[in-house]
Amino acid sequence: MVKLTKAIFDKIIEDSKNAYPHECCGALLGNADGDEKSVSTARLLQNMNKERAADRYEIDPAELLKVEKEGAKEGLDVVGFYHSHPDHPSKPSGFDRERAWPDYSYIIVAVAGGTEVEAESWTFTEMDAPFEVEEIKITD
Repeated sequence: MVKLTKAIFDKIIEDSKNAYPHECCGALLGNADGDEKSVSTARLLQNMNKERAADRYEIDPAELLKVEKEGAKEGLDVVGFYHSHPDHPSKPSGFDRERAWPDYSYIIVAVAGGTEVEAESWTFTEMDAPFEVEEIKITD
């Protein structure tokens, strides 16, 4: 399960809508306790993939390292990532699975026509395991 406040969830949705018709991407920072991840903040990152921004995202490793270091100062870890799927379902693509790491949460926001949204979170525990749907729990 991934837990986040309504404000953080709304930010992820807004980032996804603002990036349309391109994919947005960002990091989820918080703490993990077993299978439960509590998100304290969501950080929008630049999608470095300019050639296929409509259906691919790429995170700059230097930017991610900076976010990881800033989070560590506050006792936070990267517990997952989010990205959008413009005019596609909120299901992970084969490309998403190839790039994913075990134990992280991957929130995918489907953005249809720039306005309609649907979000799901996905995770897996072993490198050769498929993605499984993960509960998103939104708190006040």
